Amino acid sequence: MSYLKAIVLSAVVALAIIFMVQNMEALGHPLSIRLDLMFIKFESAAYATYLVILLSFFVGLLAASLLGLAERFRLRKTIRVQHKEIESLNKELSSLRNLPITGSPLAAKTEPLAAGEENQI
Repeated sequence: MSYLKAIVLSAVVALAIIFMVQNMEALGHPLSIRLDLMFIKFESAAYATYLVILLSFFVGLLAASLLGLAERFRLRKTIRVQHKEIESLNKELSSLRNLPITGSPLAAKTEPLAAGEENQI
């Protein structure tokens, strides 16, 4: 399975390189980012298009990584809490198993039950 992943990743990288080489002129065209709201007006300096694409890719990669890390820490905390609960339940079960058997055994009723009487234990 790892070979298949490596082959697919290599194919994607090769296609990206081919795309970049074939579109070098268009990707080198300067591009500026503009934000025009009511109170905020912002325009960045002109950068090559491929730089803007790479920057947005890495910002997205960073955001996804941070979200993944947050989820991983949340799940680790959940696992830790569940392990503690399992440990306490195992201790309780062990203590209940080790209790001595005392008292008289339950005597079975030899009398038949009446019509309205229910069996109570």
